[in-house]
Amino acid sequence: MNCRSLLALLVLSAAVVTPQAPVPGPGNVSLPLDEYNRLVELGSRPAVEPNTPPLRHVVKSTEMSFEVKGESITGAVLMEGEILATGTQRVPLVSGMIVRNAQQNGSELPLQQDGGGHFTWLAGPGPFAVTLDTAVPLKLETGRASFELQVPVSGATRLTLTIPGTQTLVNLSPGLITSKTWNAGATTIEATLVPGEKATVWWAARLNPSATPDVPKETRFLSDLKTLVTVGEAELTIAALAEVTVVQGEPAEFRVRIPDGYELTGATGPSLSTRRNWPITTGCPRSRSTGIPARPCGPRSTCPT
Repeated sequence: MNCRSLLALLVLSAAVVTPQAPVPGPGNVSLPLDEYNRLVELGSRPAVEPNTPPLRHVVKSTEMSFEVKGESITGAVLMEGEILATGTQRVPLVSGMIVRNAQQNGSELPLQQDGGGHFTWLAGPGPFAVTLDTAVPLKLETGRASFELQVPVSGATRLTLTIPGTQTLVNLSPGLITSKTWNAGATTIEATLVPGEKATVWWAARLNPSATPDVPKETRFLSDLKTLVTVGEAELTIAALAEVTVVQGEPAEFRVRIPDGYELTGATGPSLSTRRNWPITTGCPRSRSTGIPARPCGPRSTCPT
């Protein structure tokens, strides 16, 4: 009897000293206190945003320099920008142009074409500068020439265009012509274009009457000379009336030769000078009358040389 009571007491004491851990309900898990505190600390930290640029690349500026040659336009396009993302990125360049060559840092750059546009692959991050040798078709019409230019998407786009002729009226839409110069028989303009838009450039030769030389015409005129001879005691005086009517042309002057042995004593008329080969300068009137009195050289006078 005593042995059975002692055994039951020992079993009861063991159950009280080592109680069993509670079993978590469905969908729950039991964690040590240290692990729980670490998870709470991580959950209180703000979320870290990914370090990804909003754009993979940007084109900062585009410089286009073209020259009209015959029925085409050739020139260079310089595009500068920066690759923002890491790795090799697809960068669109130009569209609507014929690209004959492409270079980057003095080395040839391979291009690909997609739907009329050209693009290339550049490694980043880092800046880049691409130079394109391009050509644009020229449209010729009666009295004028024009071409269309698809402006690349960039921060700033500038155009330099050289056109033959010094009296050339150049127009641009959309865009703004900032300067115009004339040198060596050519007209050069500098303009700012709207990025991403299609610009139309057209021009026509502007005639300048002051710059166009007149074709000289053959001079034709009618002349009438009347002579009055007066005999004095010591000298002989001859007065001549010359009337000239210009029929064609614009003569600058007429020359009247004084006969040998006579000297000129006076003259009436516009722009006359007393020389042996005497010019009569003509003006706007088509007819001009001039009186030329002369007398022979005597012993007391000397004929002009």
